[in-house]
Amino acid sequence: MTKILAIAKREFRSYFNSPIAYIAITVFLVITGVLFFVQGKFFEQNEASLRVLFQWVPVLFLAYIPAISMRLLSEEKRSGTIELLVTMPVTDWQIIWGKYLAGLAFLAVSLVMTLHFPLIVIANGSPDIGPIIGGYVGLFLIGALYLAVGLMSSTWTRNQINAFIISLMICGFFYFVGDFLAGPPPQGRSRLLYLLLVNFKAVFEYTSFKYHFHNIERGVIDTRNLVYFGTVVAFCLVVSAQSLAARKWRG
Repeated sequence: MTKILAIAKREFRSYFNSPIAYIAITVFLVITGVLFFVQGKFFEQNEASLRVLFQWVPVLFLAYIPAISMRLLSEEKRSGTIELLVTMPVTDWQIIWGKYLAGLAFLAVSLVMTLHFPLIVIANGSPDIGPIIGGYVGLFLIGALYLAVGLMSSTWTRNQINAFIISLMICGFFYFVGDFLAGPPPQGRSRLLYLLLVNFKAVFEYTSFKYHFHNIERGVIDTRNLVYFGTVVAFCLVVSAQSLAARKWRG
């Protein structure tokens, strides 16, 4: 555990040793504020709710989390420091967990920086605290899931942009996959395909990140949703460790 924390601290410090982290957090907060106050018309709707925040932040995370995770291992590969790292007395799993914990810490900092939104809501009304807590738990879980996907993508390439695009595509697909069969059935030839796929609607919904996030956002912490998030994160971390270990097979 000591080695994992050492790697995590090293990686977390590296975020803030350059202006990238400060710029990323600032841009994230500005966009979130615009969506909350302007797009959501907070001061016009007279509703003490964080509904707009919880609606848009998971979508913003689709770009934000891959942007902070794309460098976790791809940069190490590009610069050649991965060879120095793996020659240290650490295992592949310790490297993966250290990198992942550093990303989780950065995610936590980002969410903490948004706590002024619920404080403003509480100051302007009497919201139900349950959905607020559930919403933030859901944001952390879906952010952790995106981060695991981003770390996995980062192990597949030494190019940060490629890692970003791969992570964005995977997260975007599984976030919106539950919406593929939403709405009225189409007309024409595509209608037959729709009718064939509608039988799998429950499967699409269950594999959707959005579906499980919204369940938690309502303030009900269901173990089935926690198991889903935990299973997907574990799968991504296992693939990440195996991808990192593949260098030995190639060598």
